[in-house]
Amino acid sequence: MTPLDSNHCLLPPDVTLWLSWPVPWEHTELMGHDGLGVRRSWTSTLVFCGAAASQTDIRCPAPTNSTEDLLRCLDWRQRTGATDFEEVSHTPTEAADDAAVQYYKEISSNRKRGWLKFDLQVTLFTDEMLGVLKSWTEDRTAMPQVYVLGDIELACKYMEESVGFRYSMEHWVHQVISSNAAMMVTDVQDADFVFLPHCATGVFMHMVVEDDLRRQRQAPNSSRQVAETYLGYEGSLPASTVLRLDTSYFMHKVQKIWQQAPEYWHCWKRASCKFLIASIYGRHVWRRLAAHFGEKTVFITHGGMSPWLREQPDSYFLKIPGDATPWLPSDGNTCRASCALHCQMEPPAILPQDIVLPWVIAFEWTQRAGMYRNRDILAFYSGTRNSCSRQILHEVFGEQFESEMNFEENVRRERSAKTDVLKDRVLIFPPTFRLRQQDWSELAFRSKLCICPDGDSPNTGRLIEVIMHGCVPLIISNRLQPPFHQLFDWSKVAFFMREDALPHLPRILEQFKGPEGDRRIRQKRHRLGEMSHLLDYSRDGVASTLLLTLREQAFDLREAS
Repeated sequence: MTPLDSNHCLLPPDVTLWLSWPVPWEHTELMGHDGLGVRRSWTSTLVFCGAAASQTDIRCPAPTNSTEDLLRCLDWRQRTGATDFEEVSHTPTEAADDAAVQYYKEISSNRKRGWLKFDLQVTLFTDEMLGVLKSWTEDRTAMPQVYVLGDIELACKYMEESVGFRYSMEHWVHQVISSNAAMMVTDVQDADFVFLPHCATGVFMHMVVEDDLRRQRQAPNSSRQVAETYLGYEGSLPASTVLRLDTSYFMHKVQKIWQQAPEYWHCWKRASCKFLIASIYGRHVWRRLAAHFGEKTVFITHGGMSPWLREQPDSYFLKIPGDATPWLPSDGNTCRASCALHCQMEPPAILPQDIVLPWVIAFEWTQRAGMYRNRDILAFYSGTRNSCSRQILHEVFGEQFESEMNFEENVRRERSAKTDVLKDRVLIFPPTFRLRQQDWSELAFRSKLCICPDGDSPNTGRLIEVIMHGCVPLIISNRLQPPFHQLFDWSKVAFFMREDALPHLPRILEQFKGPEGDRRIRQKRHRLGEMSHLLDYSRDGVASTLLLTLREQAFDLREAS
């Protein structure tokens, strides 16, 4: 193997590597998918840490197992702007997303096979979920009955690939339902639900581009001003485009397409029937659609924002060490949020009957995610400042991050002498410090706790991403309703903290240092593998839980009628 040049950190030519920092350099070419999960290919000699060597005293070191060397290299890249690597993400693919659909195709061809494969010994389930599973084991014939009102438009089928896997949920729900013969009914009189197919997210993305081009020729700031008064939350969705799609697409489909079918009115008039709408965004975005249907529809959505966390007891949340009672705000902020926007719950994003799904992400559980011994970062976060809680997080840890990234020789010797400091790093990267996807992933694999504040919405893909890396989520939110919250006991895999305690987070993290703190983290961490299966679209966990939830709602509708 070609030796590393002291100035350029060269890789050998004509090699394809599975790159993973903890693996010794001489074994990196043997790495498989149990490592980082992102493949890198080079066909000629490339600079490992950037396009050119740094002119400063601190250069990118050779790859080692040292987190200190990893951080030095990240700092070197940041200062030299060396981030030009071609990236190929292997998961999830369209084929992987179709795996759950195939699962139900197999079921429909063999009715004798069991529908769900949940193990009743799984420790993540709530008492409600255990009761549901017991009911299922006693009667596996009663499936929710769904009538699909028309086919999805041809244009939607073309859009399916263009929206990308992250925004594929609306198409995925349609495929799961329409490919399951045990659920589908051809007579609306037998239906518990009428599913309304659409491709709003794909249409919305095209509208956003169109409106942006038009605004560039007119008033570039007008949309932002409208967004602040209309949307009333931190989402960056352009309000004028939201209004246009809500009216010209959704309400057009209601009035000109769906209402023209007698099956629509049959369900509308029958108390034991509800409509199903899959939507990336919650009711608070598509307000006219939501107002039209009200409680007559069940939203299947990523928009997990509700007062659920505010209803939890104080024991659910982390406290400041030494305080017998939780810290209370002095500014009259009774919802205990970081800012007024996080107190707003009207109009609601979801209603009690709505179903919150996890985001589709680019990672899956690997063997390395299950490893704990080499995690020497206590807490890690990297992200944008797209919420007031994230802004506070960056302000609280700004100086500490500068200290962590100081690699002067005397500072390094001082840190090396304090082994507890090296084992308990807290890395809160500022938004100006850009991490490549594989660098973020490497840091998550080395971390015990991963901080998950609200983004432009409370339910973010970051929550699922850190779980897939075996990193225990530290959720900082006052308004998150996590996926399947009634069925999964999230307190068994994550720590929760109220937003008003953010200024005290450095003190709160102190309680996780030492053997007792490590034990508390391990206690939640050993269940992450179970949770990863339940949140993975490429397995049967999400689809099975969704259909099980619909089954319970169908029972309620039948009993009420």
